[in-house]
Amino acid sequence: MLRIKVLLGPMRIPFLVLAPACVVLVYGTALWERGRVHPVYFALALLGAIAAHISVNALNEYFDFRSSLDFHTEKTPFSGGSGTLPSAPEAARYALVTGLGSLGITVLVGIYFLIIRGPALLPIGFLGVVVILAYTV
Repeated sequence: MLRIKVLLGPMRIPFLVLAPACVVLVYGTALWERGRVHPVYFALALLGAIAAHISVNALNEYFDFRSSLDFHTEKTPFSGGSGTLPSAPEAARYALVTGLGSLGITVLVGIYFLIIRGPALLPIGFLGVVVILAYTV
């Protein structure tokens, strides 16, 4: 069994604070403008944002490892990846599955919002998926 650090490393947990911060900012703005926000919508938006961020991180870890970029990059606190895959190459497949699985969660949340709010969200959702994949590959 892989160690916890190896399992969580490709997700880059310390950086995931950005997604909830952005969603909470939008939540506060919506409360200010509308006076209320459906709690399920808030929870799903939070889940989708965190899943999207995990997807970017894990796919980036996987493709940087596969291209050998991780072995040629000087690691700093904010660049060079987590170092998980170079130290535990057996976790590469796990990083790929984590990235694609969390992208799947993001897409499912997006489909839910498309169903309840309509197709006007489709262009931004499609662009979001393209950005996640283009950032990494």
